[in-house]
Amino acid sequence: MPFSLGSKFKRKAQQFVSNAAGNALPGNDPLSKIGRSVLDASGNRLIQAGLDFAGAKSDLFRDVAATVFRDNDIRVRLSMSPGSGAFLYKDPQNKVLQPLVDTNGVLFPYTPTISVSHSAGYTGTQPTHSNYIQHSYNSSAVDTISIDGYFTANTSDEARYVFAVLHFLRSAYKMFFGTDGLRGTPPPVLRLSGYGPYNYNSMPVVLTNFTEIMPADRDLIEVPLAAAPDAATKTMIPTFLPLTLSLMPIYSKRQIGNFSLEKFARGDLIGSPNGPGGFI
Repeated sequence: MPFSLGSKFKRKAQQFVSNAAGNALPGNDPLSKIGRSVLDASGNRLIQAGLDFAGAKSDLFRDVAATVFRDNDIRVRLSMSPGSGAFLYKDPQNKVLQPLVDTNGVLFPYTPTISVSHSAGYTGTQPTHSNYIQHSYNSSAVDTISIDGYFTANTSDEARYVFAVLHFLRSAYKMFFGTDGLRGTPPPVLRLSGYGPYNYNSMPVVLTNFTEIMPADRDLIEVPLAAAPDAATKTMIPTFLPLTLSLMPIYSKRQIGNFSLEKFARGDLIGSPNGPGGFI
């Protein structure tokens, strides 16, 4: 792997900022000497903002396209269903969402926190002159799936990708309407994958809510979407962007009718990326 001054120096430089100057970059190794010689006020600002040095290209998404279709790719991903029409990032004319093509949807570069609520409903009957309620089972359900994650943008390529993620989420919960040829069609069914086939294996979900947070204490980076002759026409995003998603599992009547608890317990209903999707 080639030597990357940006990534290796940044780790030491971040330590420098949080500690005394004499203790942060000790020793006479070349990296420490370079750090002591170039760490000026400008370098400090880059470190605190989490940006790379000297235009060094971040490798955050370097191997994304190479691993997107590997069987052992366990990263969390929110993608469109197989067989979806030519819309969103599958639309070849959609340049804004084009960065999502190589990753087949929204790929979380940092492991997010996922919370899933499972519930079983019972109805209670209070008999007269009894000390206990009699419960009758109603149904079981997988409730809201909450995903808390964040994205960072240190380069122009990462800025385009993060903005594409944001714009995809802003679109994926809306229905087709007005002048759309598919007007009246509800929001698209998406697929959630992550942590291997026995966890979230192309599970069909719909986006019910998402929250974007643009922190006031972060630097901004320009998104190279189109020619921007002046600052008033530029699109900017923060270098650190937290996102919270709420997803709801959704299955067709046919899938529900073919459900078997015995098969589910054996792990036979995990689904496949190109099939109807897995149960959880």
